[in-house]
Amino acid sequence: MLRYLYTVLFLFFSSFAGAYEISGKLNLSDDWQPRVYLASINAPENLFVASPEFIINEALIDADGQFLLTGNDLPEEPRFYRIYVVRNNLFAVEFIAGSVRNFAHLLLSNSSIIEIESSDNKSVFDSLVVRGPKINSKISQFEKSYFEKQKRLNSINTIAKRDFQSQSLNRYIRNFVDSCENSMVALFAIYHIIDPKTDFLRNSQFYFHFQDRLKLDFPSHIYTYAYDDMLTNLVGYRDLVCEIPRITKPWRDWIIAGEGLVILLLVWWIFRIRRSLNKKEVVDYRSLLTDKEFKIWERLATGKSNKEIASELFIELSTVKTHINSLYRRLNVANRKEAIKLYSDSQS
Repeated sequence: MLRYLYTVLFLFFSSFAGAYEISGKLNLSDDWQPRVYLASINAPENLFVASPEFIINEALIDADGQFLLTGNDLPEEPRFYRIYVVRNNLFAVEFIAGSVRNFAHLLLSNSSIIEIESSDNKSVFDSLVVRGPKINSKISQFEKSYFEKQKRLNSINTIAKRDFQSQSLNRYIRNFVDSCENSMVALFAIYHIIDPKTDFLRNSQFYFHFQDRLKLDFPSHIYTYAYDDMLTNLVGYRDLVCEIPRITKPWRDWIIAGEGLVILLLVWWIFRIRRSLNKKEVVDYRSLLTDKEFKIWERLATGKSNKEIASELFIELSTVKTHINSLYRRLNVANRKEAIKLYSDSQS
């Protein structure tokens, strides 16, 4: 009885201090760690990014599954947070969304009071009941429906059918956004769209319309700026793949013309290189060799022996051999066969 009195007193004074509280019961089997984590999400595109740097609070789960997360260090503006548990063989920063989902997202401020309960230790967060502000119940309902549809999508084998089902899931998300009264909850849903680049090409006005709505409801929120950046990137992508007048940049034609000029210059340069490689180098062998060496080279090319060359030129046989060795060096050849071939090539 005294324990419950302390709890009531704590909650009473916490309400004046602006402290948040997330309490509840998680029915976990033995293969889960008895600890629950709370992680911040500074940008909505990080909804499915895990890092130890994101953890801001953690608490033990007792033997009855009860836990309590509390503190007063959250920003005053509402932001997304992830509450999750991990299996015994995983690190504290890892989370999964496969056959068993081990996480859920909440929209919290520094004064949020939320109670959650999971009655099924097999499905964990798929059977979650959220009590508190309606916005978190809405997020919980969306997540449950989304992951059910995602599981069915992952079981499809054919590419065509998978594409049709992806479009159907995206259509469900867009309809949810249009019918959702809270812009933050709607923003949460938008970041679950599969392949937003392709969806933006098909439904760009949906994204622009929601941008106006988000700026009206949360003009200076950090998530509004993040959405603006996302939309800028999507418009840039559309600009690359489509010719749409309202977003075509004035310098686009100059870039295309410049690319064409570069291609022409490359073709001209390659042509010059190939022509220079194919062009034979002309060597003046008469100036490279002495008159006597050239005459000997000519006779070598006709197949005459050293003795025949000495007889025709009226020189000693040893002199012929000396001149032959000299012309080998000047012609950069190794033997008589190479010298004869080089002479034949020079005459063609």
